[in-house]
This record gives sequence, structure tokens and C-alpha cells, in this order.
Amino acid sequence: MRIAIGSDHTGLPLKKGIDDYLHALGYDVIDVGTNNLTAVDYPDYAEALSKLLVERKAERGILICGNGVGTSVAANKVPGIRAGLCHDTYSARQGVEHDGMNVLVLGGRVIGAELARELVKTFLAAQFTREERSRRQLEKINAIEGRYTRGIPRTDARKPPSAVIIRGNCEAVLFDMDGVITDTASIHAACWKAMFDEFLQEWARQTGQPFRPFDIASDYKLYVDGKPRYQGVRDFLHSRRITLPEGSPTDPPTAATACGLGNRKNELVNRRLAVGAKAYPGTVAFIMYIRRMGIKTAVVTSSGNCQAILRAAKVADLFDARVDGEVLIEYGLAGKPAPDSFLKAAEMLGVSPNRAVVVEDALAGVQAGAKGGFGLVIGVDRHGNPQPLKAHGADIVVSDLAELLAEAVPHPAQSAA
Repeated sequence: MRIAIGSDHTGLPLKKGIDDYLHALGYDVIDVGTNNLTAVDYPDYAEALSKLLVERKAERGILICGNGVGTSVAANKVPGIRAGLCHDTYSARQGVEHDGMNVLVLGGRVIGAELARELVKTFLAAQFTREERSRRQLEKINAIEGRYTRGIPRTDARKPPSAVIIRGNCEAVLFDMDGVITDTASIHAACWKAMFDEFLQEWARQTGQPFRPFDIASDYKLYVDGKPRYQGVRDFLHSRRITLPEGSPTDPPTAATACGLGNRKNELVNRRLAVGAKAYPGTVAFIMYIRRMGIKTAVVTSSGNCQAILRAAKVADLFDARVDGEVLIEYGLAGKPAPDSFLKAAEMLGVSPNRAVVVEDALAGVQAGAKGGFGLVIGVDRHGNPQPLKAHGADIVVSDLAELLAEAVPHPAQSAA
């Protein structure tokens, strides 16, 4: 783990001791100063250290000033920084485990060297728990930060949408796949309907209840679109007050379990994809344009078929990072509407969320973008009904990403400069 450390002149004596202690523990240390007792202003060092964390050049930071308060205030002005002033080991541990604290702040005139070493040791040993309540609270913190410190200019009636994605304001664009990149949302919707209708007919026969088919216009958008497959099954069944055993991901497609139904749907999708997939021309043109500007791109989807679909659509080479169903399982990430998958993509690209744009066509997806504190959330509505996307967190809604090129395409050389 690489640790950044910094202080003003009042925290310098304590910083020297902590620096030696960190090296003795085997940490890689970046010292941003100050290194003499000449009076300096603590905000300069708080910002220098925070910049290293935001740019992923260090994993955690330790800041020291006289009482720790001013440095803590200054560091917390930087998006992505969660600095905590701690003078007891309980707070140093809990701040990381429950609040995602990434900068420990100490008062050099308040505590001694021995306690400081204990605090540093505790802080660096702690890890964020990722428990549901802690994750939810951190999501809300990120959302608050996003609402007040957006790094990308907001659009209004006087500014065309294309003006929001320009080099210097935006460093990355994170794309959902189905319905945004590839014309596969209709395939998924049809397969969900075929699978659920078959199940619901059998359920009606067994229970004597009337058969009510799966409705693509409402059920698909509300309960399954954009979500991990088994979560979608659970959410839809819950809406019909149907309870099935969870089962296992290895269940056969014929099993009467949530996983079995999910696997049946996946089997139907794979059959349809065997004949190929198509990418939206407007999306491809938009991606190629922003990549020429030096903006990074990632695909973020809950689909376990992501790589196969992108290859079939001949667009796999247009993305610098991929977060799909396999990655969600590997890292234990929650699916949309939690922002975890988008935050992971931003982390892979080395970009702060407030410098990235999310592009989504699903209600759960735009919710995830809004919760994650991203700089801009763009909704894609191909059915002439943009209001639900706006209501769930989209800042702007377009019918096709080609609309974002309306002003930009005539002047590619100027925009790419």
C-alpha cells in the first residue's frame, strides 16, 4: 500500500516520526511536505496530498497540522476525499470500516508520538466492511458530493447536450450495453417474457389463479431491466407475490427455482445471440468521437454475455474497461440500482466519479449513476417516453447518442485539439 503524508510547519515534528514509522513497517511513502519549520499554509498541503489519492497515486493519506481541524476541513473540499480527525483508535478503525475514510488527520500539538503511531497502525489495518448499511450510507455521501461539486457543467435550455462532453470537463464515459451500445434490449425483453409467461402459465395451472402474462412495457422496465439476472427474477416474482426457493447458479434451466428461471432466460438469450448482434450506429459514432478526444470508455452491464455480445457486434475494441456479470461476482459487487458497478469501472479507469459520465437506458441504471455522484447521467430513451428516466436520476435524455454529435461533428479537428 502506498501512503501519502503531509503537514504544515506545526505538524512537522510529528510527521517526521510517523514517516520513519511507516518506512519501518515497509510502506511506500510519498511525502508532500512541508520539510522545514518556516510558516506555511495548511490548505496547500491538504490539497497536494488529496490530489495524489484522487489520481490513484496513493491509496491512503495522513495529514497533520496543529490541532487537525483546519487540515481536515481543507482536505474534505476535494471530491472523493473522506478525511477524519481521529485521536482515538476506535474512531480510526470505525472511520475506515463504516465510513470509507481514506485520510487520517492528526493534531500535532494535541497528541504524542506513541498514540500517533497506534492511530496510524489502526487506520492502515482497517478495511471498509461493505455491509449493506455502510455501503448505503457511503452511497448517500457520494450523492451529496455529486450534487454540490459536479465536475462537469450541467446542461440547460440554452446549451446543447453535446457541449457537456468536452475534454477537460469529462475524463471518461461509462456505457450500459443492452439498449445503449447494442440492439439487444429487445432480445432480452422478449426472452424474459417467453420464460416468465411459460412459468406463469404453469403457476396458474397449479394454483388455480388467473394467468397474467409478463408485460414488456411495464414489468420489464420496473423489475428486470439493467439488473443482474437472478435479482431480476426475484424482484419480478416478488411483485406477483410468488415465492420460490433461491436454488443455485448451477441449477438446470428446468428447475423451479429463482436461479433455474434465470438460467432458462439465459438459455433463450444465447439461442437468439447465436445469429449475431448489432450495435447502434449513433452510439458507435459517438464512442469513436470521444475516444479521438482522449476520453476513456468503459462498458458496465450485469450481463454475463457481455464479451460475446460485444464481439458479435464488432465493438469490443472500443472500450478500455469492462464491468459485467462476471466482474460483479468476482468482486462481490451489488447490481444496479446500487452504483457499485459504475464506481468499479471508474476505479479501473483511474477517474474520479464526478469527472465521469454515465449513459443508461434502464431506470435502475440511471438511479445507479445518480447515487454514485457521477458528473452527468445521460438517459437514452428510444421509445418516446423520457420522463421516467428523468424522474429516476437522468440529467438529460436523448433518443439516440448521435444527438450529442449534432454540434460537435462538423468541427472534429477543433474539438480533438
